[in-house]
Amino acid sequence: MTAEAVLPDWAFPPPQGFVAEDLDRIPDLPPHTELIDGSLVFAGPRQRFHHDVIFGLHRALAEAAPDRLQVCQAMAVKLTPEQRPEPDLIVLGPQAPSDETMTC
Repeated sequence: MTAEAVLPDWAFPPPQGFVAEDLDRIPDLPPHTELIDGSLVFAGPRQRFHHDVIFGLHRALAEAAPDRLQVCQAMAVKLTPEQRPEPDLIVLGPQAPSDETMTC
């Protein structure tokens, strides 16, 4: 006897593909899910080396950056309605929105 995996309804894209705002509305979406070309991209587990490098880069950038710049880690960036990647690090300028409730 074989068991078939049952995927949740949200795993199947709408005909036009997903849009950036869908990532905020889909219940139980795995952490660090990105949207690339209207498709969901799931992050794999990160190795300790990856974590250590990102932590070191974050500290170095934060120390070197002028006060008007802010270093953010693992924050999604909405580039277009179909593109919402989540870079490991991003440096934000003073013109960037600063609402603490923003998800991207």
